[in-house]
Amino acid sequence: MSPSPFISIILPVFNAEKYLKPAIDAILNQNYSNYELLIINDGSTDGSEQIANSYSDQRIRYFYKNNEGVAKALNYGLRLAEGKYIWRHDADDISLPDQLEKQVYFLESHSMYALAATQIAFMTDRGKIAYDFRQPKNEYFQNKEFIEVRKEHFNPYSPITHATVLMSRDVVLNLGGYRTEFKTSEDTDLWLRLLDNHKAAVLNKCGYFVRLNKTSATRRYRSGTDFYRTLAINFADQRLKTGTDPLMRGEPMPAPKVQPTPKETDQTPGRVYRSDLLNFVYKVYLNAADLAEIRKVWYLALRDGWKLSSTWRGLIFPLLPGSFIKAGVKIKALLR
Repeated sequence: MSPSPFISIILPVFNAEKYLKPAIDAILNQNYSNYELLIINDGSTDGSEQIANSYSDQRIRYFYKNNEGVAKALNYGLRLAEGKYIWRHDADDISLPDQLEKQVYFLESHSMYALAATQIAFMTDRGKIAYDFRQPKNEYFQNKEFIEVRKEHFNPYSPITHATVLMSRDVVLNLGGYRTEFKTSEDTDLWLRLLDNHKAAVLNKCGYFVRLNKTSATRRYRSGTDFYRTLAINFADQRLKTGTDPLMRGEPMPAPKVQPTPKETDQTPGRVYRSDLLNFVYKVYLNAADLAEIRKVWYLALRDGWKLSSTWRGLIFPLLPGSFIKAGVKIKALLR
C-alpha cells in the first residue's frame, strides 16, 4: 500500500455476509488503485468478520467496533482515514471498475468542487440490474456531463446517492462529520451543510448499483426518513437566514412525532393490497428480468390481495406496453 493513499474508501458493515464479498471484490477491481479500504465492522454477529479477514490485499485495513449505527461507523472511519478524498461504499452494493477513476479525475480537474457523486441504478437482491430505474433520473442531467447541485434539488429527494459520493476529507472533517442526532438522512444533512460554503456535482455516469434488500438501513428506518429529510432541509433554511441551526446552537434535536398506525380499509384475507411490493419493487424486478423475484411478488400479492382489482391491475399493467397504458388513460378521460 502507498505510504499516503490518495483515496480512503470506507466500507461500513453490519451483518452483510450474504453480499460482502461481491462488494469488496468490486472495490478491489477498481481501475484506480491508490487507495486504502477501511472495513468498519459495526458489531456484526454473522460471518462478516471472517469474510473481511479472508483477503490479503495490503490496502485493506479492518476494524471492529460495537454496534452504534451507520453514522457513528462512518465518523469512526473518517477519523482513521488518511486519503485526500473519502468514498463510502455500501456492503451490499457493487460498482463498475471505472467508478472511482472518473470521480477522482473530475475532482482533480474541477478544484472548485468538494464533492462528486454519480447516478445509480437499482438491482435485485440476486444482483440483476434494472438499468431503466435510475436515481437521479436521466432528465435531471439535461444532457449535460454533470449538474451542479443546489439546495432546491433536494425537494422531494436528494439528488446525491450517499454510496456514490467522493468528497474532500478536510471539508467533511471541518464540518464535524455526520451528525449522529439524525437517525436517518444523516447524509442529506451533511450534503446541505457542505453546500453552505462549498460546491457539489452529480456526474452523468451510472456505474454504481444499489441492491434492494430488506436489511438495508434505508428500508429499516423508512418510517422516519421523511421526518429527518424534512428536518435537514428546514435546518438548511435556518442556517441561510440566521447562520446557525438548532444543533449548532446546542438545542435538543426535535423528536419525530409518533404517527398512528394507518388502518387498512380491509384486513380480511384476499383484500390486503401489497403496496410495499407493487408500487416500486415489482417494476424494478420486471425491468431487471429477475424471474425468481417476479414469481415471489405474484405469490405474495395474490396470497394477500387476490380479491382486489387493484392487486390485479398492479400485477398486469406493468406488463403492458407503455403506449397501451397511455391510450387507456386517454379513453378513460374522454369517458368521464
